[in-house]
Amino acid sequence: ALFRPSKPMSTYLVAFVVGEYNVLTATTLGLSGSVPTSVVYPLTYEQTDAEWALRNAYKILPYYEGLFDVPYPLPKMDHAAIFDFAAGAMENWGLITYRSTDLMANEDDESEASLKNVVVVVAHELAHQWFGDIVTMEWWNDLWLNEGFASFVENLGVDYVQPQYQIWNDYVMMVSSALDLDVSRYTHPIQQP
Repeated sequence: ALFRPSKPMSTYLVAFVVGEYNVLTATTLGLSGSVPTSVVYPLTYEQTDAEWALRNAYKILPYYEGLFDVPYPLPKMDHAAIFDFAAGAMENWGLITYRSTDLMANEDDESEASLKNVVVVVAHELAHQWFGDIVTMEWWNDLWLNEGFASFVENLGVDYVQPQYQIWNDYVMMVSSALDLDVSRYTHPIQQP
């Protein structure tokens, strides 16, 4: 196979997925024009298990483009489900990899909590396409910037596509808990030397 040259990127964002997979694709329209958005999933899953993630990812990508006024710069966006993926999810540029349980969910069979988790993780990883991928910190001691921005912006994405989740209530609870930890004597600086 022949690969087109990619845009310059941080080496930690390069990924390949090799195996027998099915693919479900929809084309989204945004500032960058048409962007094929796909869910790549193991053969043991049904197409209906990929539809929930795709339906939400398909809407979040152009929403983020408009929100940031920065076009998504790659020719496609793939979301790949991987069994027992230890990291949970990884924001590889243009090929986000997920533990299969964080991406695959049949809307008719899964609990509301499972469906919500898929949307939150997809929104978080898509936020990283801008915060962490287009703009990458100079060194690992600033990783908190990547995660901080993505952790905030995910709420905007979730609220846009699934407002009934009232995600901002979860955010307030999380921030309140974090502030409680910050005032304890066991706190540490966010930037580690």
